[in-house]
Amino acid sequence: MRRAFVSGLLAAALLLPVAAMAQPYPNRPVRIVVPFPPGGGTDSQSRAFAEALATQLGQRVIVDNRPGAGGNLGTDVVAKAPADGYTLLTGGPNIINTRYLIRDTPYQWERDLEPLGMMFSSVNVLVVHPSLPVRTVPEFIAHARANPGRLNFASAGAGGSIHLSGEMFMKMTGTEMVHVPYRGDALARADLTNGAVQVMFNTIATSIEPIRAGHWRGIATTGSTRAAALPELPTIAEAGLPDYLVLSWMGLFAPKGVPDPVVARLRQAFDAVFADASNRASFERLGVDVTPSSAADHLAFMRAQEATWAPILRTIEPQ
Repeated sequence: MRRAFVSGLLAAALLLPVAAMAQPYPNRPVRIVVPFPPGGGTDSQSRAFAEALATQLGQRVIVDNRPGAGGNLGTDVVAKAPADGYTLLTGGPNIINTRYLIRDTPYQWERDLEPLGMMFSSVNVLVVHPSLPVRTVPEFIAHARANPGRLNFASAGAGGSIHLSGEMFMKMTGTEMVHVPYRGDALARADLTNGAVQVMFNTIATSIEPIRAGHWRGIATTGSTRAAALPELPTIAEAGLPDYLVLSWMGLFAPKGVPDPVVARLRQAFDAVFADASNRASFERLGVDVTPSSAADHLAFMRAQEATWAPILRTIEPQ
């Protein structure tokens, strides 16, 4: 009897991993890596999405901030994670662009990451410290041309839309400013407020309050039409640079190779999140446009973005 009892225990132990594997996804918490510090736009949007996704998946969704190297550190964590659907990534232009700007970028997005869907987009706003004697785009261009290399423009890290907004502006106007990358936009915003840097092409969601309070001066926005949140500001295009357009965007990613049934479950939950009107209203209160897409459209969008930006990025000396 004892031998039979032990044999039964061994058989049960052998079956435990199989039973665990047989449980439907997800059977434990899911982690979303945010490759920037807490307090910025990417973080707040990711947390709002994670809360809504948890409801749809029936599991906790944990936000894990992994800042550093222009988003490379957190992105690489996901690129090297097990392809089981339990580690996801929220990211934007930095995922494409850092390989042009940072030597030895440890991942290649097409090889290592699976785009699951676009989520949000927004415009940036050109803001300056109030001590700068400019109020319009032409005045800003004239001042920058008269002071080559003397203006510092802050960003949340190399390769993000805040950085790219400044690079495109310099290329189109023939101006020269010094790029100062930070480990996230919260630190950059603090230095713009105290005057350590003079210029930033910041996200609109985190610019409204300091503009209204007089800590910053808003000059123009980077979209194709005026922003509803700051309708008094012209676009850079209408203020004198008709071909200027830069959007900030965010998508959801997984490591390459996640099994099709897991991707299907994630996409089911993803679609349900964005089909919910209360979720969409909550996201819009963060100052973003809600722009969910299919995985295929997300991939096509990223390829188009790389084709647009690569010629500009190749002119920048990598770090």
